[in-house]
Amino acid sequence: MIFPVALISAIFLISASLGSEESCYLSEEEEDQCASVCYPIVKPLLRYFEKTNEKDAQLLRCKTDYSELQKRHSDLQSKDLKQYAQISKCQQDYSDLVKSNLEVLSQLKDSEVKYVQLHSKQQEVENLINQKNKDIDLLKDQIRELKEKSELATLTNQFREDIAKLGNIVKIGGIHENNPTKSEVETGEVPTTPLPNINIETTPKTETIDFPDPCPRDQEKMKVLREIKLPGLDPFKVVCYSASNIGSGWLTVYRKWANSNKLNGTYKDYESGFGHFGTDNDDEWFIGLNRLHHLTSGKRNEVLLWSNGIGKRCNNLIVGDRSEGYKVKLIDDCTGNVWMSPKQGSQFSTFDQDEDGDPDRNLAKEGGYGWWFDPRMRCVF
Repeated sequence: MIFPVALISAIFLISASLGSEESCYLSEEEEDQCASVCYPIVKPLLRYFEKTNEKDAQLLRCKTDYSELQKRHSDLQSKDLKQYAQISKCQQDYSDLVKSNLEVLSQLKDSEVKYVQLHSKQQEVENLINQKNKDIDLLKDQIRELKEKSELATLTNQFREDIAKLGNIVKIGGIHENNPTKSEVETGEVPTTPLPNINIETTPKTETIDFPDPCPRDQEKMKVLREIKLPGLDPFKVVCYSASNIGSGWLTVYRKWANSNKLNGTYKDYESGFGHFGTDNDDEWFIGLNRLHHLTSGKRNEVLLWSNGIGKRCNNLIVGDRSEGYKVKLIDDCTGNVWMSPKQGSQFSTFDQDEDGDPDRNLAKEGGYGWWFDPRMRCVF
């Protein structure tokens, strides 16, 4: 408070001095005197105002910097809010996506469970159908056997009647040879000549079934899939084969590739026939022992055995029925040589019904397929 009062006093003094009408100018001595009086007072004030101005300038700069910082902070905060909103939206989208994926996974699991259940049921139905088909084939065989037995019984009765008639004829013939009288013939009191003991043996005879060739003789394509019908059997598919070196009209009974285990079936499988009947190169099948028996029990037929480019051709083949173990009853008039030729008199053998004639081995199990095995043959084809 000293400096402002002194300043005002000095100003008044200066004003008073300047306001004198006697003199408008100061002498050098008066200027020096005035300077010596005012300078010590004014100098601190000047320094004060200089410092005040610097502080004001600093304060102004600080305010400016603060305003800029506030503005930048506001801008950054605005950006942060936008980014936070974007992050929140991304988090919400991610949550929705996770939830949707969980729902899809749940639906997929449900579908997978349903598929497994349906597949299991389908497999059960297929197994049941296969079992029923096998049972039907077995019943058909039994019915056929019963029919054959019934026909045999009818033929036996007829044969007995024919024998009785033959006995009467022989008796009548004896009358003529002994010149009987008319009264003896009319009354039936004819002396009979005893017949010699005749040993009559009846042997079952295979009925000859005359059916047309299942495969055409003029076939142009190499392989043709056909459906045929044999007496007493349901229709079934066969593959007819034709080649320039062997001609046409060949019915493929057994087709198996080397080192394949697709035809490693049971005895029942081979009996009814199984595999994929088709014209593709990788198809494998067996026509069925019961069908083969019917095919070879009719008119004379040829058989062609073919393996690894080597063949054997026979002019006749007869396969027995189930009661005979589907044995090869006849295979004769053969030309060529092939290792897998069935042995005459051998029964069909599989891994679950060993009929190969070797008690120490199971050739069907070793080879992985069913066949009319000869213990001397190799069991790989």
